[in-house]
Amino acid sequence: MLPTGTRIYAIGDVHGCADKLRALHELIRADLKENPTSGARLIHLGDFIDRGPDSAGALDAAMGFDACPVINLCGNHEATLLAALDGDAPSATDWMYYGGREALVSWGMAEYAPRESWATGIPAGHQQFLRGLALSHRVGPYFFAHAGVRPGIPLDAQAPDDLMRIRGAFLDSEADHGAFIVHGHTPVRERVADLRENRVNLDTGAVFGGPLTCGVFEEDRIGLMTA
Repeated sequence: MLPTGTRIYAIGDVHGCADKLRALHELIRADLKENPTSGARLIHLGDFIDRGPDSAGALDAAMGFDACPVINLCGNHEATLLAALDGDAPSATDWMYYGGREALVSWGMAEYAPRESWATGIPAGHQQFLRGLALSHRVGPYFFAHAGVRPGIPLDAQAPDDLMRIRGAFLDSEADHGAFIVHGHTPVRERVADLRENRVNLDTGAVFGGPLTCGVFEEDRIGLMTA
């Protein structure tokens, strides 16, 4: 249970759906105005970029939200782009295949711009933001990570790759992970948040026509906002 006055907003995978992110931010602002608290914070669960039409705009929206403190987590798409920028050729190929072309266009580059041009074509402020992303965040009984956790491993010993990329071993587990896990990464087919005994999946497939979902965690309650 969260302490009285603490409220956590957590937003699932954006994937370049900047308009939905801005709309959801406005809902959060309205909620804070209607139900003010000094203990609010917003957690973006990662995968701001790729596939959707406006990765650049999604980053601008995330960077510009100032209605409460914000924690920004790293998704596998951000990690793959950063590895590509650091010279890893296989990561560059993967990034292009999994939605990087759309992201390049949003930054004003050609869809197939050469890898050598990415470092200068992507704004320095966006690169700085991406390099400052956290892998996880814990508040009381809740543990926030992009993809999930490896069952049986202490939360403070999780591998970065699992926090950003794990699927089956985590999604199929009914184990007590030592905290309630709040994650995204794997789109929910029903396009509604998937609430289980030990976790909640907030990736409702915004880039595939579903809504962008925000979980609202307060005391012992979990609410949802969508845009």
